[in-house]
Amino acid sequence: MIIVLSSYLANAAERLSVITSIPDFAWLAAQIGGSHVDSKSLLSGHENPHYVDAVPEFIRLVAAAHVVCIVGLELEVGYMPAVLSRSGNAQVQPGGKGYCDIGKAITVLDKSITAVDRSMGDVHPSGNPHYYLSPKAMAEGASVIESVLIQVDPSHTLDYQKGLSQVLSKLNKIGEANKIKLAALPEKTKLPSKNAVIEYHKEFSYFLEYYGISSFGSIEEKPGVPPSAGRIAEVALAAKAAGVRLVLATDYNPAKTLKHFSELSGIPVVIVPTMIQVNKNMKSYENVQNKIIDSIVELVHMREKF
Repeated sequence: MIIVLSSYLANAAERLSVITSIPDFAWLAAQIGGSHVDSKSLLSGHENPHYVDAVPEFIRLVAAAHVVCIVGLELEVGYMPAVLSRSGNAQVQPGGKGYCDIGKAITVLDKSITAVDRSMGDVHPSGNPHYYLSPKAMAEGASVIESVLIQVDPSHTLDYQKGLSQVLSKLNKIGEANKIKLAALPEKTKLPSKNAVIEYHKEFSYFLEYYGISSFGSIEEKPGVPPSAGRIAEVALAAKAAGVRLVLATDYNPAKTLKHFSELSGIPVVIVPTMIQVNKNMKSYENVQNKIIDSIVELVHMREKF
């Protein structure tokens, strides 16, 4: 059965139901929509977003949604098409008024310029989908959400425009405040202009670019494929020789691999969130950005003491 939701709200007191794939977009929609929006994320922020199943709860939420926002760039390809099709909600299907593919508006990194096949690992041919860690990319995405909210609920256009203006200002302040923290590092502890950090998986690329932090690359040789013992040893020695200061990783990256890399290279690992985590004290975009920057600054200071 296909459910067709009205493009306007039947009751002025009713709030738009906005379902997003990741918590950061639920936060963004709430900032833009204010009291007109009830936003909820399918993910809690603890998951590896590459490995998610189309569970019945996702289908139930999407079936009743006025708007569905996704990261795009193939990040949700393993579950979102099934969730959308099984929901029976015509308004939020691709091409519908309530369908919000934020990735289409992002200035992407790591876009493939050659043919892609599975032997290359979990490569996203349209570009790196982990853009939501960049305040700049989030600002680009905010405009997409605002546009879709207005399309579905034009009666509150001015409020959505105001919400967009406010959140753009907030994102800029968050980014600038954290850039000041990095700039305030004593000269001897500043991150080097080359090879400052290495990632386990390339999910911090947009974050690093935004904050001007140089990357040595990733421990993974192929995205989504666990690195071999030989690869770990090779990249550990190369990173050590290049003067890499720290490893950026998440709590869903393999702990044993990270420990082995750190033992071989002598480079410490910083475990940080990549998304808002609704069940922890990481409930806003500012919390996540501050946590990552503060963890980097703290580690740099600690290493200088020894």
